[in-house]
Amino acid sequence: MAAKSQSKSSSGKSTRSNASTGKDVKGKKKVTVEEDDPDDETAVLAFKVLSEEQTKKLLTLEVEDMQKELCEIFKLKNYSTDLQEASTLDYYTGAVWWGKEQGLNPQQLSGLFTVVYNLFENVKEQHMNKVDNLKEFKAVMMGIEPEYPDVKSAGLDFFSVAQAKAIAQYINTSLFQHYNLYQFMFTHTQAEEIIGTDLSIEVAKPSTLPFPPPLHEGVQDDMYASFIATPPPTPPPVEETPKEDEPTVPDIDAFNDLTVDDVREVIESVAKEMLGGLQNDLAAKLREKENNIIQRINKIHKVAE
Repeated sequence: MAAKSQSKSSSGKSTRSNASTGKDVKGKKKVTVEEDDPDDETAVLAFKVLSEEQTKKLLTLEVEDMQKELCEIFKLKNYSTDLQEASTLDYYTGAVWWGKEQGLNPQQLSGLFTVVYNLFENVKEQHMNKVDNLKEFKAVMMGIEPEYPDVKSAGLDFFSVAQAKAIAQYINTSLFQHYNLYQFMFTHTQAEEIIGTDLSIEVAKPSTLPFPPPLHEGVQDDMYASFIATPPPTPPPVEETPKEDEPTVPDIDAFNDLTVDDVREVIESVAKEMLGGLQNDLAAKLREKENNIIQRINKIHKVAE
């Protein structure tokens, strides 16, 4: 009974598809899916979306170069501003890198990418719900090392059962667990934000002005005149001649009439005035130090007793 139901689902859902590349009106790469003959047992899903040469080249690249190569293949030129293109590029790059880490050969990697591409296009272009897309994925995975000989392969018979389980787990965690998010993103228009910048430019004044600003210095006139321009030369001093009508005042030496005793008295009074306070301060400090020393000596005597 199980074999009969599997065979029925295989004949109903495991229609394999060929993909031919072209360009739409926007210049992006578009893969058209054509149905294969159901009786063609040799049809496989490898090299339908990615050619053999493209797959081999992707296996030799690192992540950044792999991302650039996928941008060229699928014409994703606006991924830096378009959220849908950015998510598409991220998903394709993650799938190819995961296949490379799993050690898949070119045929297996191309087959994996065909499955990933078709499931992602079902969300992106067909807006297929999660249940129907899961059925499509189940139909594609039919016939991998089948338990029953009458179950027909869907085109991925070059995978082992262990590899098929790893692929199913990867697609479940990368696509189906975030299915509602992808559906929302591909069914809503991204809001556009226009960012502008006002730039003020100061242009040179007309050359007809009498004193244009010094453009080679890049400063204003007042700043240039105050700090940069060479000051004018200082005029020589003008000698003033005394007026004839002004009487001349004779030089008087006030110290001629002072005696030695007068000078001594002046010096002693100034010294007392200036040094009196200093002498008192020194005496107070000496008394304080003397008291401190006496206290220490007393403490020493008490300890000795």
